Amino acid sequence: MQLRLLPLAALIATALSLAPRVAQAGKYDLDLTRLGTLQGGTVQQDNAGFRSLASELGTVMAPRPVDPADSLGLAGFAISADFGVNTIAGNRDYWAKTSRGEADKVAPTMQIMGRKGLWPGIEVGAGATHLFDSRMWAMSGYGKISIHEGFYKRHPIPSIAIRGAFSRVLGAKDVNMTTAAPSVSVSYVFGLGKTFSLTPYVGYEALIIIARSTVLDATPNCDEFQDNYNQSCPGVNTGANNEFVFQNAGAIVRHRPYLGVRMIFSVMRLGFEAMFAPPGKRAGEFEGATIADRSAFQQQYTFSVGLDF
Repeated sequence: MQLRLLPLAALIATALSLAPRVAQAGKYDLDLTRLGTLQGGTVQQDNAGFRSLASELGTVMAPRPVDPADSLGLAGFAISADFGVNTIAGNRDYWAKTSRGEADKVAPTMQIMGRKGLWPGIEVGAGATHLFDSRMWAMSGYGKISIHEGFYKRHPIPSIAIRGAFSRVLGAKDVNMTTAAPSVSVSYVFGLGKTFSLTPYVGYEALIIIARSTVLDATPNCDEFQDNYNQSCPGVNTGANNEFVFQNAGAIVRHRPYLGVRMIFSVMRLGFEAMFAPPGKRAGEFEGATIADRSAFQQQYTFSVGLDF
């Protein structure tokens, strides 16, 4: 009898595992409606709060190099998983109002990246970055040109490279965000034997963030159409005048110096990188008003593991 019940139990377990689950919003699935308040029949927008939030969020979601100046070469290919720890000003009002629950001061991310050498000195790559406890992903790509590399014995000059990266944030219902980042890096390879190399590097990146919101409703819990079944909120004038949008008030620029080290043993790749973004200072302008960037100093530490062929 028990043997006959085993297939049935297995079928029930399989059905339960495949059953659709109710999607729940994570802590960092931001709700920007809380940055607008209805006062005297008009919506008062916290434009500085949105710019500061976008500045810190863009810094977290933008791709990180986690790689030295040297290129992979014509036949080179590499894949990696990069786990990051990012600081944010979770106790400030623009995070406290928009996050679902109390925001932490640390936001973890994971970056998956594939890299391919196209020609000596030229390299391209693509990947995605996910912010844990959210539905947000940033699809990204980059191109790198190594100006000088590989001549350490004859000319002990470090490798120098310029790099350009971009990303587009997906999965954020209230935010439209794109980032671009030109950078320059310097590195030097120390070979230990025939299968092990150690490459420290330093670099600087200018992160450019373009952000705006979707159409938001300052009274999301009030029905805009009043009838016998749906009663609008007492004392609230519902309708289009309760909707608002955070417009693009100009590029947000964050400076991100970084340093790191990459280790390769046979085909195994390990890396560690630290990035630092000073507080945002570039103010925006919209309809004649100056919008400040009040973002905080941010630190980003990334551990990378992958394969290098």
